[in-house]
Amino acid sequence: MWLLGLQDDGSSLLTRLLRFSGVILAALLAYAFRKGYRVRKKFQALKDQGIPIMKHSMILGHLEVVGKLVSTLPPDAHGDYLMLKIQENWRELFPQCTKCPPVAYIDTWPFTAPMVISLNANVSAQFTQEHSLPKAYEQKHVLYPLTKNRDLASMEGAEWKVWRKRLSPAFSIQNINSRLPDILEEVEDFANILKSKAGKDGEWGEVFPLGDATANLTLDVIIRLFLNIRIHEQWGRSSPVCAALLDSISRLYFFVNPANFIQYCNPWRHFRLWQNYRTLVKSFTPALQERMNKLQQDRTAKGKTLVDLIVQALEAERAEQKGAGQDSKDQSSMELDADFLEMAIGQINTFLFAGFDITAATIAWLFRLLSEYPDVLAKLREEHDAVLGPNAWGAADVIRENPQLLNQLPYTLAVLRESMRYHTNVGSMRRGEPGFFLVGPPGSGPGFEGKKLPTEDFIVWDGSYAIHRDPDIWHRAWEFLPERFLVTDPEDPLYPPPNGWRSFEAGPRVCIGQHLATVEIKLAMVLVARCFDVECAWEEWDQIK
Repeated sequence: MWLLGLQDDGSSLLTRLLRFSGVILAALLAYAFRKGYRVRKKFQALKDQGIPIMKHSMILGHLEVVGKLVSTLPPDAHGDYLMLKIQENWRELFPQCTKCPPVAYIDTWPFTAPMVISLNANVSAQFTQEHSLPKAYEQKHVLYPLTKNRDLASMEGAEWKVWRKRLSPAFSIQNINSRLPDILEEVEDFANILKSKAGKDGEWGEVFPLGDATANLTLDVIIRLFLNIRIHEQWGRSSPVCAALLDSISRLYFFVNPANFIQYCNPWRHFRLWQNYRTLVKSFTPALQERMNKLQQDRTAKGKTLVDLIVQALEAERAEQKGAGQDSKDQSSMELDADFLEMAIGQINTFLFAGFDITAATIAWLFRLLSEYPDVLAKLREEHDAVLGPNAWGAADVIRENPQLLNQLPYTLAVLRESMRYHTNVGSMRRGEPGFFLVGPPGSGPGFEGKKLPTEDFIVWDGSYAIHRDPDIWHRAWEFLPERFLVTDPEDPLYPPPNGWRSFEAGPRVCIGQHLATVEIKLAMVLVARCFDVECAWEEWDQIK
């Protein structure tokens, strides 16, 4: 008895694959249509509730409106400029309003998730200070390749509270002040590098990207403080840490959408992110192991570097687990298992990412502003002469002998705060919750005042960049006026408004590293402002590029 069958010539297999692909594509299109319809209907529901929104289409949402707003910006402009454009053009965008609305609902699906941007300081306080909403999934998504979300910025609830308490001593005023000589040494290198690039005899020196120099400074400071090692990134020694961090940052995506889907899914991108993470693990493991060995030799040897606190905290967890009768390795071995290492690396990397990006940008923006406002620079130099003495190149030695002088520079601190108001590098994104509503503050106008504004299924974005330029709360908002942060009379028009300055965020999740950033930036001003004149040279740079 024989069973006979036709030989498959390959065409039927191809047909089946095409059919299968067609089914998958149809399912994806059906899902996208359903998702898009639900998103668009959500915004139509806002209109039905009487909440003013920008002109909305069931087909395009706000894509056409937003496209027009950003069409005048460079293609690589930061997303924060969108909120400024909305603030500038509110009369055209919200013709039914009598003043700039406190929030703006944005529908740019499928390129971003639905968003509600706070353009009002008191609204931002509602979801960051009065009730701290959880971080947006997208914010966690962008950190995952660097931290596996085992980091303070991604944590929520009880876990976040525990780790915030554990890591706070590393960023305390007392601990940062005790490490002032180390920070000062790195900033001295920064000043010396600028000196090597400066011109002689009153001539301008070479054109170079200041942002690269400030980024290298910040990385040297962070690694020095967190790991107690020097990598000399400023001197061009291109450490594996810096290369891996920069490459990873360049490959991160906040939103995955049709415009970047292919790049996001590129296997080479995923390989490089994996490779970079491995490089960071390999670079930090020796410092972690060394600290664990010291702790093993002397249980009382408790330090306050970030590595010290992470190791101590994780070992405390192990001890608790052992005490609770759970499986645990013998503490005497104190080895770096995979879970221990992942948590430690995650915590280190998130602070590297935040400090490396934000502090570096702040220093670069600050010196640009000083070049554009010579009167401010003159007052800054006068304060440094009065407090630190007339020898600009001897300022580091003066501070080294008397560190408290750094706290006697009120105008310097005012310049820093005004610079961070004028150029804001952060804006927290939170995740809306069922049953949590923003409330239109008093005086916010018809359609908003006293009205409950839904947040469920929305990214709730603290529009701090726009809030810092809000003319309703900041007198002469578009001027660079450090004097506003020296005003003590609440009746003075320049007095900073409550909840208005949000450069380090506010509420329970206020930036844990704000004192470190403040000290580093103040030192950069003290050691550089009197020694050099800085000027933007975009035309010359474009010729070089």
